[in-house]
Amino acid sequence: MIPAIIDSDSKILQTLGLDLHMHVLPGIDDGAQNLNDSLALIDAHYRAGIRKIIATPHIRMDFFVNTQESIHKAWSQLTTVTNEKYPDLTIQYAAEYFADDYFLTLLDKGEILPLAGNHVLVETSLRHDLVYFPDILKEMILKGYKPVVAHPERYRAWHDNPERYDEIHELDVIFQINILSIGGAYGPTEQFMAEKLIQQGWIGALGSDLHRIGQYKYIKQAAENPYFESLKDIKLLNHTLQSD
Repeated sequence: MIPAIIDSDSKILQTLGLDLHMHVLPGIDDGAQNLNDSLALIDAHYRAGIRKIIATPHIRMDFFVNTQESIHKAWSQLTTVTNEKYPDLTIQYAAEYFADDYFLTLLDKGEILPLAGNHVLVETSLRHDLVYFPDILKEMILKGYKPVVAHPERYRAWHDNPERYDEIHELDVIFQINILSIGGAYGPTEQFMAEKLIQQGWIGALGSDLHRIGQYKYIKQAAENPYFESLKDIKLLNHTLQSD
């Protein structure tokens, strides 16, 4: 039985409508490990008011060597169930790419799974400041892609080097922060950085980055944060892609 993580009438994410960063496909990365895990996350999101999900499994050569085939297979397994249980819920898939040489190879081959159109979700190391990251973003832009930088508030090396935020933001990328960060899931520093980026008006997209149902308490905490409330007045990529 799926646990009642939130009240069925709370709709705390209804104004967001679309989650564009979520590790919900069963058994292909460090997110949902099986179909039951996936359905628990989806049920909680549905009751919170989400009506469209873009699943974004990791693609990273040294950890998660996913392909369009492996992702599509997991998506098919999941949507066979969800299409019947939640007929008004749309689930699509893309990927969260780790910016490295393997990603550049995929770029050269044109083997990219975008969020939609030319928008591509990309991340870098959480612990180390990889100096080539801006160059990879520039290469994406040259090839016609719009980088959506996943969870910049979580890059610890950037916390001590705030100029990195300026440098990346000046490339005209989209900063996507995690709802979990606003709820304190990763600690006070990450929450502070998320709130600071919101305050600066540098946020263009929101994603939950949910991996497991136990994290949902932080979604509820985020919904009670005034900074999350302030995002309701901003035109986010979520709203643009919701109608696609």
